[in-house]
Amino acid sequence: MPNFVYKVFDPKVDIIYAAHVNGLTVKDIAVREHADVAINLNYADDKKGVPIGRLVVDGKTVIYDIDKTTNRDELYMLPDRSLHIGKHPAPVWAMQGTPRLLENGKEVIDASVKRDRTLPDVANRPAIRSATGITATGKLVIVKTQDVATLKELAAIMLKLGCVEALNGDGGGSSYMYPIDNGWGRKIGAALIVKKGVAPVSKKKYVVDAGHGPETAGKRCPDDSMREFHFNSVVARCVRDGLLQYEDVEVKFSHADDGSRDVPLSERVKVANDWDADAFISIHANAASSVWSAAHGIETFTCDEPSAMSLKMAYAVQEKLIAATGLADRGVKQEDFYVIAKTTMPAILVENGFMSNMEEASLLKTDAYRRKCAGAIVEGIAEVFALKKKEVKPLDTKIIPVNVVINGKEIADGHIINGVTYAPVRAIAEELGVQIAWEQNTKTVTITK
Repeated sequence: MPNFVYKVFDPKVDIIYAAHVNGLTVKDIAVREHADVAINLNYADDKKGVPIGRLVVDGKTVIYDIDKTTNRDELYMLPDRSLHIGKHPAPVWAMQGTPRLLENGKEVIDASVKRDRTLPDVANRPAIRSATGITATGKLVIVKTQDVATLKELAAIMLKLGCVEALNGDGGGSSYMYPIDNGWGRKIGAALIVKKGVAPVSKKKYVVDAGHGPETAGKRCPDDSMREFHFNSVVARCVRDGLLQYEDVEVKFSHADDGSRDVPLSERVKVANDWDADAFISIHANAASSVWSAAHGIETFTCDEPSAMSLKMAYAVQEKLIAATGLADRGVKQEDFYVIAKTTMPAILVENGFMSNMEEASLLKTDAYRRKCAGAIVEGIAEVFALKKKEVKPLDTKIIPVNVVINGKEIADGHIINGVTYAPVRAIAEELGVQIAWEQNTKTVTITK
């Protein structure tokens, strides 16, 4: 196999485009564009330095086809920054080459030579050659041989580099890769330009779903003392707030947070699928019947044929919930509930206790229990996706002592911290002869006269 040099680029990260200046070489254009890498592709009238065949730059056709070039393939980019080989009526940019080397992973030189009306001996004529290719994952591969090579040998090189599509560029003295080559090459009036980019931070996107709506029939305690949405929606908000404490996280609700309507299941699924979320978490409270019953505990569901990530997420969340709440572990189960069966990303449905069990219903109504459930769900998600907590910068705290005087008697000092005055509640309450209590779990001070 001939010696060759090559580069691989990611069109989602690197800046790739066609540049056109009649009369200039690839190196001239590369220097002008401040390119990191540049290569030839199009054929040209090298006496005038004018490309031959259609050339599209910045969405505008700057060189039009002649009769002979009409059927020739192009390397082109679409608005989503994906690269293709073929011909498109409205590309962002397009550069023509010939013949096509690979199509769908197969060598197609002979058919392309015939269709493109190139010289019959072109496939077997040894020359210094250049080519562009696209891998199965959409990466751009650019190649220049250091030795003379046939098109068959060039196609073999492109296959070796993982290309499934490949297009030959003008060869011989036109073949040039900047900055590897030192010579000036021929004047061909255009170049494929690459500027190395920096990979954007990929944010994790989570859809949080508060199951049902406040008016959904049957979704409530037997005595209607709590409706399921009132539990689900509060937990959903706490899960959202908890996830947003991690770096590079976005959260979207699939339900109507204000309870104005019960969003149809198909619409909830569409929200997640259209957003291309990384995970879907549906939050629920369970019920065994429409009357009080003994069924109790927590369970987490995946669909009947879950992905490995769905299972991993379900087991992590279930474990955290049991540890946080101390309720009975009903395990991880499989059931094709619509929202987790029809979503295209890892998805779980969490049942956080029974509304039809008197003891658990009492828990479900409390803010403390709701926050425990939300915290456990967040911990499980963060563990599975290896999320990193945002760094909290310490405040530049200034503490100023404050004298607290009640009925002429000086009691324990208070403080001013960052402009806010804090007074000792217990000392004040005792001096005024009122009762005070502290609830550690909910961090609540209660003062009773």
